[in-house]
Amino acid sequence: MKNDRLKQFVSLRAELLREKSELMGRLAEIDKALGSVGVVAPVVAATVVAAPARRGRPPGRPPGRPAAPAPVVAVAQAKSKDKAKGKSKGKSKGKRAKNALSLREVVKAVTKAAPLARQDILKAVLKQGYVFTAKDPLNSLSTLLYSDKSIKNYGGKFGPA
Repeated sequence: MKNDRLKQFVSLRAELLREKSELMGRLAEIDKALGSVGVVAPVVAATVVAAPARRGRPPGRPPGRPAAPAPVVAVAQAKSKDKAKGKSKGKSKGKRAKNALSLREVVKAVTKAAPLARQDILKAVLKQGYVFTAKDPLNSLSTLLYSDKSIKNYGGKFGPA
């Protein structure tokens, strides 16, 4: 089996060499007809080897996309100028309420007698004079009720732990 492949290779090689010599003779005849003297060296195509394509997203902004925002430095300078002029962007924040006691202390005082529901606690806290600055004071109260360890939930009613 190995000898068969070797014999096949040798016969194919010999045939290719014979064909090469025939082609070289034919080329010599063509050169003679064209009037050139000597053997013409084989022409090697001059190809420019380009660098491989870069991977990833191509640099630059895609067409049709809006321009980049202003640099941070320019924005900061504009804000400082507005502050100097007394201008403010958007809503102005209200002043923080100055309550005598913290919300936690007021809730503990209100629920000391018996556990109360959230709405009842809110009414009692407002009755005590506590001022909320939030739009929805129940959210602030609920955050305190569910997160404070010293206040316990007794089936929807909250009291001291």
